[in-house]
Amino acid sequence: MAEYAYESHALPRSAPVGQGAPVLSGCFMRSLLSLSGLILASSVAVAAPAHKEASPHGTTFASRQTATEKQATGVYDLSVLPVFTGSVVQFLPAPHGGIVGFVLDDGTQVFVSPEQAHTFAGLIKVGDKVDIRGIKGQVLPIIRAFSVASPRGRTVQDSFIEMPLHSPEMIAGPDLVLHGEVWMPLYDAGGHLTGAVLKDHSVIYLSPREAARVSGLLKAGQTLYAVGGGSSGDLGIAIDAREIGPAADKLIGIAVGNVPPPGPAPGSPGYDLIPGADEH
Repeated sequence: MAEYAYESHALPRSAPVGQGAPVLSGCFMRSLLSLSGLILASSVAVAAPAHKEASPHGTTFASRQTATEKQATGVYDLSVLPVFTGSVVQFLPAPHGGIVGFVLDDGTQVFVSPEQAHTFAGLIKVGDKVDIRGIKGQVLPIIRAFSVASPRGRTVQDSFIEMPLHSPEMIAGPDLVLHGEVWMPLYDAGGHLTGAVLKDHSVIYLSPREAARVSGLLKAGQTLYAVGGGSSGDLGIAIDAREIGPAADKLIGIAVGNVPPPGPAPGSPGYDLIPGADEH
């Protein structure tokens, strides 16, 4: 039988037993190496995009952060809050010292947290035009500020740290007497009537319950006379009123703070009775 000749590009015939493994031609070896290189390059090309696509997913939060978020010192992003601008005409000093906020030139009362109030000294001055991020009252001229920026580029941001307020019992010193014309009723951050600001910038505080009881005295233009413990300093004068009235000889007693109304006097028949005890 005739034998068929193999050309150099074909597979060689098997060698007879005992003569060793078949020898591949040089052209065939180059084909195999080229094929291996192509497979390797293809697998690298397929894997590379998957690795590059993973990078944006790991940095999406940082890439979405605004400049305000990156520079903020607080926990929350306050850039979504509206900005209110105005000039400071006076601080709202607290009876125990420090401030609870300030008043703008349009009469808006701006309230800050106790934690913010401790950092206002030297940051904002009367006459400064400030930018305030916060929420505004729907009807009342009040703003709860969460961030206040001074014209000198410094900002106080609410860190939402709860700081205790001093109670009226911790106030020491003699009573202060305030009298004059009411400039505006005073509110708190919750929108409750809580006293009055006089035209001389002194501040009279009452509990919301007592302020509601004497609300007629707290209207703008009314002459007011008040006595109580408080503080006087560079930021202003403020008292917790114990007596209040339209004149020195027309004063009525005021319960300081949100304490319950006084009960029967010691030694009286009702002193030892607990209200509601006879109902059980």
